[in-house]
Amino acid sequence: MSDSGIAKMTSTFGRWWTQTGFVEGVCHHDSVIQSLVEESVADTSAMYLPAPVDLHVHGGGGYDCMDGDDAIRGMLRAHAAHGTGAMLATSVTAPYTDISKFLESILRVMQTADKESARLLGVHLEGPFISPDKLGAQPPYASVANVDQLESWLASGVVRVMTYAPEVDPHGDLLAICQRNGIRAQIGHTNCTWSEAHRALQAGSGVTHLFNAMSGVSHRDGGAATAALAYAEYAEIILDGLHVEQSAFDAARRAIPKLYSVTDATAAAGMPDGEYKLGSYDVCKRNNQVLLADGTLAGSCLTQRRVISQLRQWDIDWHTIGLMISTLPAQWIGESKLGVIEPGAYAHWLEIRDDLPVALWLSGVRNELSESK
Repeated sequence: MSDSGIAKMTSTFGRWWTQTGFVEGVCHHDSVIQSLVEESVADTSAMYLPAPVDLHVHGGGGYDCMDGDDAIRGMLRAHAAHGTGAMLATSVTAPYTDISKFLESILRVMQTADKESARLLGVHLEGPFISPDKLGAQPPYASVANVDQLESWLASGVVRVMTYAPEVDPHGDLLAICQRNGIRAQIGHTNCTWSEAHRALQAGSGVTHLFNAMSGVSHRDGGAATAALAYAEYAEIILDGLHVEQSAFDAARRAIPKLYSVTDATAAAGMPDGEYKLGSYDVCKRNNQVLLADGTLAGSCLTQRRVISQLRQWDIDWHTIGLMISTLPAQWIGESKLGVIEPGAYAHWLEIRDDLPVALWLSGVRNELSESK
């Protein structure tokens, strides 16, 4: 690799994740994969997974992405240092003007990408069209459906995913706008009935942080989580062992064919215990939890290395891990050059040695991961 950080044509050897299993061989690549040739190699100690794609990230490295261009860039560097190859910067529920400024910052950052940073794919708009009764750690700016405002935000061209509560969109207007614009809608922060959730899921919605901040699971009068287990095709889930325990995760894996991992990371990710920001809120990181003053979980301090560690503790095999952290989220938002290791894809992958992630390759350039987890 050149000192400038631009990948030259090279060959990398090891065991490679593919959609049908692992193959031993050599990958010929520059910033893009040119070929993957199956053959015996002398050293198979390195295993390569497609680089993680995280569709729900509020911050990291001490930076909150609602704080402007520099904070977004800092978040992207921080998460790359812990193994994330690409992400959606995720808003919090906020006044309309603050969300508009956030989208303007995202557009500027996307136009001038930084080296050694996760690829910024756009925005996950989490709210403001959510239930005031299921805010979770969202600031108190929930709004009724506003079609004109949503059209204005989508005109920026950077929104890829939107979380909304079906009960604030009884006629499906928000969902229809998202579908016309190629935006993935997801139900979340919702107190809806299972039947309201069912209609949204049948119309193509996904699910935001399954089980958390939504009406729950019951054999009678079930809510959004019940509907998700019964009808969802895609759903995101936070895998820190705190937001969702193993039995609920196992149930979701059996029920939802395309369950994928998100971090829901805040500014506290990759940082020591202390005080941080989440939008307009002050939050506290303590013992791998991020909390509001009242003890409510407020996003997470997850990094990809911790996600992988949790999945391994739950006996999830490496091929499934590649699907959950990379392939499925990339598929959900239609990123065909990410989430796969095959000719034509970006040379983005996570290097695993001795069962641990050690380096992130971005456009064919190897970057050692941060020592902290």
